[in-house]
Amino acid sequence: MDIEKVEKSEKNPITTLWDDILFMPVIGLLDSKRAQDIMDIMLEEADATNARYIILDIKGVAAVDSAVANHLVKITKATKLLGCETILSGITPNVAQSLVHLGIDLGNLITTARVSGALEAAFSRLGKTVVSVDALK
Repeated sequence: MDIEKVEKSEKNPITTLWDDILFMPVIGLLDSKRAQDIMDIMLEEADATNARYIILDIKGVAAVDSAVANHLVKITKATKLLGCETILSGITPNVAQSLVHLGIDLGNLITTARVSGALEAAFSRLGKTVVSVDALK
């Protein structure tokens, strides 16, 4: 593994949450270069693992402007071409307002406020049921 690839993955970690489900948190500034790094890593991992869903959590992104929003849309379109759907989690009220005011068309993009909601959406689409431990008692 070359040093550039290691640096990209350390800044943009991706992990397997469950069979067919990957998770990548994004924290800090999201600019064009970093968005391209994220896309590269997500496409590589989706291909290597045959993942069907990637949860991209942007709760830690300080600001979402039109450039960032467009990068997110491009990332989701690219993963979809590999048969892997991206679920965008961590949508805060401020981010939701920004996206609406900017007029960004998120199309068929699945969005949730929390990672738990994104995981539930992925499980549901995989035909799995999420059951609370309390419900089993």
